[in-house]
Amino acid sequence: MTIDDMKALIEADKSRTLELKKSTGELKDGMHAACAFLNTEGGWLIFGLTPKSLKIIGQEVTDVSVYQ
Repeated sequence: MTIDDMKALIEADKSRTLELKKSTGELKDGMHAACAFLNTEGGWLIFGLTPKSLKIIGQEVTDVSVYQ
């Protein structure tokens, strides 16, 4: 999926097949949406987008533990 593909999905706004989460801090809610998609016709779950303003904020992901 390209950034242009994501922008097209965002412009179509949230629907039954598109769930936007700001960060993986909302992982539990995201997994609920993923389960709902699995029990229906599918959908898109995208992290790193603000649901209300539809702004792409991204997320920095690293394999470095903060507890080292």
